[in-house]
Amino acid sequence: MPVERQREYETIYIVRPDIGDEEMAAIRERVESVIDNEGGHTLRFDDWGPRRLAYVIKDNTEGRKFERGHYQYYRYLVPPGTVTELERQLKLQDNVLKYLSVKLDDDLIPEERLSRSPDEEEDSEFTFEGIDDDE
Repeated sequence: MPVERQREYETIYIVRPDIGDEEMAAIRERVESVIDNEGGHTLRFDDWGPRRLAYVIKDNTEGRKFERGHYQYYRYLVPPGTVTELERQLKLQDNVLKYLSVKLDDDLIPEERLSRSPDEEEDSEFTFEGIDDDE
């Protein structure tokens, strides 16, 4: 029986800075449910917190303009085609201002990828090097 191969992705999304913890948790649950329902695996989640945006983003629902946003980062393994559904779900969320998904690796065996230690990660020291809050 052939082994199901998956792809490794990272997704960063920016949430409106004025929403509460419950709404933030609902978005996170939605992302994780898409990954889990498709047989994927969450490798890493980082809440980068509120940051000043590089440019003003206009909210499509209310027409408000935001200079700040709350950043969240996911790294995960999923079967091909899952990212389309994940991005569709993010697009449906009124509180998500922007999102970006990048494919990091292709044709992975999930068990082999999950068995890697954090020391073997190419960019395990990845941190957000964006615009500081003080600027």
